[in-house]
Amino acid sequence: MFEEIALMQDLTDQERLMFQTEMGTRRKDPTMGLVLCLFLGGLGAHRFYLGETMLGILYLCFCWTFVPLVVSLIELFLIKGRVHAYNNQVAMEVVTKLKMLRTGF
Repeated sequence: MFEEIALMQDLTDQERLMFQTEMGTRRKDPTMGLVLCLFLGGLGAHRFYLGETMLGILYLCFCWTFVPLVVSLIELFLIKGRVHAYNNQVAMEVVTKLKMLRTGF
């Protein structure tokens, strides 16, 4: 959240509104990531949630071995950081697009 505020400082009021609207639709919730990892982690639901489709498919392909389940139990401790990193990446993309629109590229 603090990173988003820092990114918005050099935006105009209209660009800030566009940024907040875009982030409101694309931001992922860390609690939802945690719940998905806990209950559906063996199927890769938390990977699909973060847009990591290929890893999600890999989890699905090997779910019968219970290896993805064990890995997802370990990922329970990492998921909040991954969601935070995802949100920061999306914020950077949105600001970059807004700045490109401002310059006309």
